[in-house]
Amino acid sequence: MRFLVITKMRHPLPPQSATALMDAMGSWRDRHADHIEQIWSFAGIPGGAGIANVNSLEELDGVMAEFPLAPFSEIEVLPLVDFEGSIDRARQAMQAMAVGGRQ
Repeated sequence: MRFLVITKMRHPLPPQSATALMDAMGSWRDRHADHIEQIWSFAGIPGGAGIANVNSLEELDGVMAEFPLAPFSEIEVLPLVDFEGSIDRARQAMQAMAVGGRQ
């Protein structure tokens, strides 16, 4: 199961903790490297995004429960599906609607 995880800073980091929190982010990323396919920072904006690949929602919850910047962030999690499969399902649904729900 793949998820797009978007984080945006909601509150500024406390100056006395900022360096330690950045170090904790690096450790978090390393600790969960087997669950994080890609990770980015936003250019000029405090926040970032990544692709999490997990076996269950509980596993994702475990990864995100350890996210060091969670108390300071707005976090959005979006489930991802294969593009081709999504297009095929949408096409089938539209065809079914066109014939009154019969396939």
